[in-house]
Amino acid sequence: MNYSAEKKIYVDQIQDNFLPYWSKFVDIENGGILNCINNYGDKKISDNKFTWSEGRWLWILCRLCDSAKKKILPNVDASLLETWADGTWNFINSHSVMEDKTCCYLLTRDGKRIRDERTGRFDASIYADCFALIGSSQYAMLSKKQEAIDTSKALYESIKRRVETNNFLTEPYPIPEGYRPHGIPMILTNTVYEYIRMLEAFGLSSDDAVEFGKKNVKFVLDRLMNEDGYINEFISDFSDKEERLLDRHINPGHTIEDIWFQIEFLQAFGSLEKYLPRICKTAKQTWRLGWDSEYGGLFRFVDFEGGKPHGTSTGSQYEKLITDTWDMKLWWPHSEILYTYILLYKLTGDEEFNKIYKQSFDYIFKTFPNAEIGEWIQIRTRDGKPVDKLVALPVKDPFHILRNFIKITELI
Repeated sequence: MNYSAEKKIYVDQIQDNFLPYWSKFVDIENGGILNCINNYGDKKISDNKFTWSEGRWLWILCRLCDSAKKKILPNVDASLLETWADGTWNFINSHSVMEDKTCCYLLTRDGKRIRDERTGRFDASIYADCFALIGSSQYAMLSKKQEAIDTSKALYESIKRRVETNNFLTEPYPIPEGYRPHGIPMILTNTVYEYIRMLEAFGLSSDDAVEFGKKNVKFVLDRLMNEDGYINEFISDFSDKEERLLDRHINPGHTIEDIWFQIEFLQAFGSLEKYLPRICKTAKQTWRLGWDSEYGGLFRFVDFEGGKPHGTSTGSQYEKLITDTWDMKLWWPHSEILYTYILLYKLTGDEEFNKIYKQSFDYIFKTFPNAEIGEWIQIRTRDGKPVDKLVALPVKDPFHILRNFIKITELI
């Protein structure tokens, strides 16, 4: 299939719906985005800022600006986006990045740091640092500012050091004792890829970062991706692991997102031909396992044998999240489907990937868009009804949908 006709759909979505919506929440005075918004998208519920989201927003702005300059988005004002990117970068660099080059998790609108209630720490999640780094790396390439390059380097070194010494937090869901997660090597694959691209853009050595990235890719593909064609969200060495909820459950959205992370890194730094057959098997198996045959859409969590996740629980908040929200339909996994399966079809020509894309597309654009605001109602029940329920951070995030739309327009 030739996807060129699809390109206009995504260009129009960005230009006519998503960017006008998010422009209403740009913090002109302090920089950044105000995205503590209810699920319906019509009410701001807090002025606080999560570095997690600010770094993501900076990445989006920089990539939108690049697309506008390349005339992929002909109706987007690149100079306005640059101004917003400047403000967002200044906020992150002045307030989110702390003296020790870790990132503050939560801040007030004007940048005062807020301690995490549960841990008492400012640096409550290394994921925030990773998102700050991908934003900073993109901004360095956009602005050519030495300070942005230096900040990106410092963030990378801080992240790498803490990961290698296991000295980091992952709020709001701590890693359970005795487990190794998918989330850390997954995000590091993408974060390090973005950082390497910045280094290469300025002719700087990337050898260390490439090797660090390869270690994370290897862990995902050789340790977490199993022979059945699934990626384990957590692995342990417990003797009863096959009976444990954490070991049994699969996160289809995370797997589908990480598939393109792995492809992107392997395309750039080798070995895609080695892993592509296994990646393709995982992409097919995960969609089949996670797709709701009754109502359509992708379940949030499933058991590796299908259906509702089950097994013994340690009583952690994350396990409660699994059992309470397993059948919900969330915005971000569905946006990841759109990009990942187009990418796989273009790489392989396998018609099954095109069929998955088309079936998913029909469900997604029937279910998630809210015509009244131009964005999506991001959290829905199994049968597609909107629900104003907290499923992670208390934010409406501008990241996943726009990132995938941007990448689709670049790909096709």
